[in-house]
Amino acid sequence: MEGLEIEDEDVILLDEDDDSSSSSTVNSINNSNNINNINKNNGNTNGNDESNKTTLMTSLREKGWGSGMLVDKEKNQYGTIKSYKDDKSSPWFEERQVIATLYKARVLLHEMIYTKMNQERLLSGNLCVGEIQSLLNTQKEDVETDWIAEIQELKRNMVAEIRRNHLLERDVNKLDKRIALLIKHRSNIKDLLLEQNKGKKDKKKKGDDKAEYITLDQKQLESYQNLFYLLQTEPHYLAKLVTLIQADQMEDFLDTVFLTLFGDDFSPREEFLILSLFRLAIGQEMSRIKSAGDLLAVESVVPKMIITYTRRKQGHEFLKQIIAPILENNVVNAPDLNLELNAVQVYQNMISEQEIQTGAKSTLNRGLGEDQIIQLKEVQSILEPRVEKCIQICERFFTGIIQSLNRLPYGIRWICKQIQSIAQKNFDSKPDEIAKVIGYFVYYRFINLAIVTPDAFEILDKELSITSRKNLVNIAKVLQNLFTLKTFQNQGSERWMQPLNKWILSKTNIVRQYLEDLIQVTDPSEYLRVDKYNELTLKLNPVVVISLGEISQTHRLLIANLSALKMKEKEDPLELILKTLPAPLEVVEENDREIQLTLINRFKENIEKEISISASLLAETKELVISVLRSIPIQQKPQQQNDDEKRDDLISILQNAIKHGKETNNPQLSSNAEKIINNLKKMEAEGSIQSENNQYEGFIKVIALEVINRQEIREQQRKERMRLTIALRDLRKHQSYLNDQIQHYTSYLKDVLLHYGPKDKKKSTKPMKISFKELTKKGVIVESDIPKLSHGSTSFYISSDAPGIFDIEAKIGVASVGTLSLSLDDLLDKSSAGIPYLKLENIVLDVNMTLHLLNRHFLKNI
Repeated sequence: MEGLEIEDEDVILLDEDDDSSSSSTVNSINNSNNINNINKNNGNTNGNDESNKTTLMTSLREKGWGSGMLVDKEKNQYGTIKSYKDDKSSPWFEERQVIATLYKARVLLHEMIYTKMNQERLLSGNLCVGEIQSLLNTQKEDVETDWIAEIQELKRNMVAEIRRNHLLERDVNKLDKRIALLIKHRSNIKDLLLEQNKGKKDKKKKGDDKAEYITLDQKQLESYQNLFYLLQTEPHYLAKLVTLIQADQMEDFLDTVFLTLFGDDFSPREEFLILSLFRLAIGQEMSRIKSAGDLLAVESVVPKMIITYTRRKQGHEFLKQIIAPILENNVVNAPDLNLELNAVQVYQNMISEQEIQTGAKSTLNRGLGEDQIIQLKEVQSILEPRVEKCIQICERFFTGIIQSLNRLPYGIRWICKQIQSIAQKNFDSKPDEIAKVIGYFVYYRFINLAIVTPDAFEILDKELSITSRKNLVNIAKVLQNLFTLKTFQNQGSERWMQPLNKWILSKTNIVRQYLEDLIQVTDPSEYLRVDKYNELTLKLNPVVVISLGEISQTHRLLIANLSALKMKEKEDPLELILKTLPAPLEVVEENDREIQLTLINRFKENIEKEISISASLLAETKELVISVLRSIPIQQKPQQQNDDEKRDDLISILQNAIKHGKETNNPQLSSNAEKIINNLKKMEAEGSIQSENNQYEGFIKVIALEVINRQEIREQQRKERMRLTIALRDLRKHQSYLNDQIQHYTSYLKDVLLHYGPKDKKKSTKPMKISFKELTKKGVIVESDIPKLSHGSTSFYISSDAPGIFDIEAKIGVASVGTLSLSLDDLLDKSSAGIPYLKLENIVLDVNMTLHLLNRHFLKNI
């Protein structure tokens, strides 16, 4: 703080005989402060601070004040010194201590303000040339290692590995689903393995047949490069498209967007672009609803996007570091833990355990109602410790989540901030309503999924027991209600969870504060230090690895929805690119493959050359200026009264550098300074920089920011390279894990076959004959085009030469009138999806009745 500063030795103690001097002294201090304030307003404080202090101290000493001592005026000029510094009996002791404390606080506040102002100046780049030089002197003048090409290669490899792993995960999930359906419908599992083996052989044969190889000519390749660059950097197209595609296409499309197009989201550029996509998608979603709470009720695409987004590396690491240890230590490694709180279920388990232990029927009344059961002391004695244990475990999860706020991925926090900001702007929503929405996205759509299914999220390597899964479901229910600010109601299954309401209510205010703190983040451009202009200074064009199938799917979706996606009626960039492309590729599984697209911006053709020259000229000039500033004496900032005159004259500094180079026999310095002056004039003529009285204030700020962030930029590159290397290693480990999972499923299927193999090994392989009337009577045939007169003479012959495939031949008398094939997988999928009928060319079959028929005659009951 500019103005009066009183140091420890300047704290004055009053003379016993001069009590009246207190008021005059305080007035003197106040007057001095007023003078300083006036001087501040006039901008003239630098030279007056010391004189103000000296004048005040002289005035005080004339009244008998000294440096903690009293001067006896009757003695000579040196006086007889009497100290009152520690004498509490001296007059006005407490008042003087207060004054001293106030001045110490004032000095400390001055230092804090001065430090903060300097930090703000540093972060904003508002430095003079001399300050820039001082910063340069603190930095090592080493040769920058350019890791950009290596980082880009690591990213390409990562995208390829992510895609391979994703395909393996899909195979595992599909296999798991088929196993479950086959078991559910009492199917012969051996047929599944035979079908898989045959499928592999067929696939190999098909591969040997060499399906038509798809090639892209140069013009077609360039158009796709332009198309995917446009989609990546202009997020309004994708933000609109995700709201238009069908539900059955959503998963594949989101995979294309998040895993392929933004597969390089491990760097600030891709993170910035993907968050821009979220900003627009959230805005569009919330423009169609009437309150923030409606975002949870409607069938929204944003939650699906968030789920895909949070399963990336940053989200996975958070869950593995914060949630996994709590899961493992408190639930998974506690085999005896049982958090079943349903009193009816507890009562039934009591009866079962009693009968198993005694071998006799239990005497407990099985006909008691829920209200009667909950009153039983035996049931309460079981439930009460379970409630306490559930609270203890929930407390550990709660503490872990709350304390790890600063480790929560930035992107999730910013997405929640966008939701909160739009909700406040568009709706008259209460704070709790907005908090519930934020809690829903952060907890339910991110953390909750990992708690309930930690194996699916791959944050635990251990296999979970059925009891552990049930325990996790109950824990997740409690935390879900807590983070969405709800309590359990006295209805349905929630009534058994009501004992947890007291604990939930005790934590509600903490959750409110947590959700409020969660959205306190800066904008992506500031946090990631990326903005739209960074595209002009990319050293390498971005690259994506994408399959021909994904290209074809995206192309078709864009054509189908072009009228809704266009931002301009004429010369819309998307429409112009699509016009240059032929029809979408016809891709099948056998000729699908991945290609590498180097993304290129088509729409800077007219100014690309100028921008490239300007950008390269700017980069070159910045390096030259930094080199020159290292080589010349530190510049002193002029102290003229006029503000304009106080600013650095960059041209004069460079001219002095030329002179300094000649005087010190350093021709390189003089040459660099001359080149800088020429470059500045070129860039000023192009309009990329501006000059006012040769000061180039904006350019100096650019140099300052470059110097301030120079070491950090290099360190970020080094860390990013290390992170990507580790991530690539982990992805390959995960690929090995997925292959092990497939082997585990295969082994599991073999074990099931040994236990449930068919008993009748001599079963006839002849086709099974069944009449039309019998099939109609059994409800298998629902509708048919066969003439009614022929129903009595019509029979069907069903055989199965390939596992899971049933060939059906229809005959009227002895004449064959047609054949058709049924796929067991197709029937099971339709049954699982609740589709009742299978419509074929001339006949309609009831799905469930058909499955029953096949199970009865072809597949051995399990």
